[in-house]
Amino acid sequence: MSFYLRLAWRNNLRNKRRTGLAALAVGMGLAALIFTDAISVGMLAGIIDTATGTFMGQAQVHRAGFMDDMDPDLYVKDGPALLGKMTGDPLVKACAPRTISFAMIASPANSASVMLYGVDPAAERGVSRLWRAVKTGSFLAEDGDAVVIGKGLASTLEVGLGDKVVVTAAAAGGGDLAQAMFRVGGILDSGSRAMDSNLAFVRLARAQSLLNLGANFDEIAVAFRNLDTAEDKSLPFWKEYGSGGNEAKGWPELVPELGAARSMSAFGIFITAVILSGIVALGITNTLFMSLYERMFEFGVLRAVGTRPSRMGLMIVSEAAVLALISAAVGVMIGFAACRIVGVHGLDYTGVDFAGVTILEPIRPMFRALQYWLYPSALFVFTLLVSLYPAFYAARMNPVKAMRRSL
Repeated sequence: MSFYLRLAWRNNLRNKRRTGLAALAVGMGLAALIFTDAISVGMLAGIIDTATGTFMGQAQVHRAGFMDDMDPDLYVKDGPALLGKMTGDPLVKACAPRTISFAMIASPANSASVMLYGVDPAAERGVSRLWRAVKTGSFLAEDGDAVVIGKGLASTLEVGLGDKVVVTAAAAGGGDLAQAMFRVGGILDSGSRAMDSNLAFVRLARAQSLLNLGANFDEIAVAFRNLDTAEDKSLPFWKEYGSGGNEAKGWPELVPELGAARSMSAFGIFITAVILSGIVALGITNTLFMSLYERMFEFGVLRAVGTRPSRMGLMIVSEAAVLALISAAVGVMIGFAACRIVGVHGLDYTGVDFAGVTILEPIRPMFRALQYWLYPSALFVFTLLVSLYPAFYAARMNPVKAMRRSL
């Protein structure tokens, strides 16, 4: 076999220009596939990180039915005990309690409906990056009467740091309206129009007092030690914390659009691979047949002196294998270089909404091992399959006609 590979290498180098152009064309196709996969994976990873890391968390625990209508009486059952148990769970990196309520926030100039969150600032740092988005003021300093709002909401209310606003919400235990005055202690600029215009944050204890919840809360946001944990529904974590009237959901259930986007991305890569396979098939077949017709007399002589048809076919397949290896090397180098170059600054789609999530950072290609072994291996195997047609043609060649055609 080594003899045929050495012979194939020499035959490919007989016409360096043709071999180089064929390898470049096929290699560019492989590089495009590698780059497409890297960009798709990087984009989805960035979006998932934004969705889970900005505020949502990688998983959440609620009372069953709470998310349907935000009933203030449907707080997490045995919430304080469940939170303490979760703190010691080896799968959990951090967890944070929250209250959630529809509310009306009013200033002397205007009013707006918001989603009011009561959060523990110290616990929130473990599950979200909300505190980083505070561009003016601070994220719920020791002052219990502070409220943090987005810049869009601040513009609507025409308020700034230190201004007072009144929050009205329905309290638990009957739904009576409760009011409290807060001072604007911080203004968010998260990059998400929805968050900056529709959310308000106060300290957890102040929200529990306003909503008549006592020591209870409506949500536990979770950050795992491993992000893949949120996608593994076979883990006992989900039954352990999603029983007794509660429900535990990971980000794939909380934002199903991201799961659909992942499937769509995988389908897009498949379509790209199919198109590039057609390019490979045409390029390799054309190159092999051009080489075959140029050496028609040689093949005729080889058949005339008794070379077996299988050996003739093996020669063509060996040439295709060498060409595939050259093409794979070219494709891997171009693909790697393209990913590194684009990764320096990324593709700037910040502010664009995708699958219900606002992209907050540039998209950068993400490297995966399979990009550099699976795709080149698939190219190699596919090239060998494509080469069977010209190999079969060479094996069935009539030596007399071959030598006569070359004259």
